[in-house]
Amino acid sequence: MCGRFGLFTDLSELVEFLGFELKMPGDTYTPRWNIAPTTPVLTITETDGRRVGSMMRWGLIPHWAKLETAFKRPMFNARSETVAERPTFRDSFIARRCLVPANGFFEWRGRGARDKTPIWIHSTKAPVVTFAGIWSVWHSPEGIVESCAILTTSPNALMEPIYDRMPVILDDDWAAIWLDDAADQTVLLEVLKPREWDTMEAQEANPAVGSPKNDGPYLLDSQSKLF
Repeated sequence: MCGRFGLFTDLSELVEFLGFELKMPGDTYTPRWNIAPTTPVLTITETDGRRVGSMMRWGLIPHWAKLETAFKRPMFNARSETVAERPTFRDSFIARRCLVPANGFFEWRGRGARDKTPIWIHSTKAPVVTFAGIWSVWHSPEGIVESCAILTTSPNALMEPIYDRMPVILDDDWAAIWLDDAADQTVLLEVLKPREWDTMEAQEANPAVGSPKNDGPYLLDSQSKLF
């Protein structure tokens, strides 16, 4: 599962580093250290070879969802092993794939609710990584809602002692394939397989990250105090 992540790099740096154009006004993007489901997240899609960045609701709403159930259970993750088969995600997997940029993500190590320790997992090399995502367009009575989900896979060696799932992280080559409308489904499923990342590291984070109300760089440091 990936239930919290952070993206706090300046927008201008993200545009340069990931090579996308802005669909939305710049002031809709806010650096955040504790991004939780149902909030807007930056996504990158591609049309005719052109990458576009926009904000979408994190929690996919299928295009066929009924009003009374659309917001009941936020589907913020999709399992890569079944994404091509499940009706909730299948259409988006086939036709609406995206990247979700992140500086890193949080996971909780331990079993009991009181014994769990938040862990910050991030790259020691790249300032930003990209997760494989899918998105959808839902027509509500108030207008169009664009929403997304992050693909997860089984853990690699770094994540295995922490949790049994992790987001699918893509390097530049895999990201290009993931966004390619013409990509074969067999190749896309290969993209989603777990991989080792020797540039990733894990460190204990501040327990305050457990509340989505808390936000700031202090959340990345287990020794920081919440003021």
